[in-house]
Amino acid sequence: MKRTLALLGLTLAVCSLACAQDAAGDRVVVPARNTNHPRKVDASLLHGSITVKAYAGKEVIVETRGAGSVSQSDRTVDGLRRLDFPPRGLTVEEEDNVVTVRMPSNHSGNLVISVPADTSLKVHSLHGEISVEGVTGEIDADSLHGAVTLTNVSGNVLAHSLNGAIKATMDRVDTTKPMSFSTLNGSIDVTLPADFKANVKLTADHGEIYSDFDFKLGGSITQRNDTSDGRFRVRIDRTLNGTINGGGAEATFHTYNGTIYIRKKK
Repeated sequence: MKRTLALLGLTLAVCSLACAQDAAGDRVVVPARNTNHPRKVDASLLHGSITVKAYAGKEVIVETRGAGSVSQSDRTVDGLRRLDFPPRGLTVEEEDNVVTVRMPSNHSGNLVISVPADTSLKVHSLHGEISVEGVTGEIDADSLHGAVTLTNVSGNVLAHSLNGAIKATMDRVDTTKPMSFSTLNGSIDVTLPADFKANVKLTADHGEIYSDFDFKLGGSITQRNDTSDGRFRVRIDRTLNGTINGGGAEATFHTYNGTIYIRKKK
């Protein structure tokens, strides 16, 4: 069964979703219907930041801050002033313990989402930063133009930014699943538990790599091609392969323009 709430100037409540609207933004409370397995939040924005924080409650609380039309102006026509619709545009949908959050492309605004700690996340922003704190589920965070910051999280992480730094502090790591931290333009700064175990790939095309972990490093990736015309080619790129604490699941760190820091949690 699908439950949907749409806020587009008017407040519409469907089924048991609770919502509120004021001058500061919208607020939607999604009740916990099935607590037998963790929830997942799928949130996506074109213009705005996404902040997710764990809290002690069972509901998922979605709030907007600073919402408004991207293309607002003070145009007048024949001396008449334009009357704008209220700056609203939030859709929240829940089905099978998956909460989907969207805003229309012509609206900007920041999302603040409060979740139970064991919630899994898939969060994406085209133009905005992503911040996650205290979440212990699976995290998939992607910002095209903005930093990704993960604070005191656990589980496994896929974090990506095209233009922005990535910073993460992990309390525990699910060593049965791969992790990835990547950015085109920005540094990567990740703090991991001292007993972290992984097979690691590190690439900094135009930068350096620093760590206080004891790496057992292998050689750089080498590509060898023997062609029919007798030519021979070897390519060695700026990738380091190695293991931490004997190895484990794959962990990838890749930046094109930036420095990689892998820190041991004190």
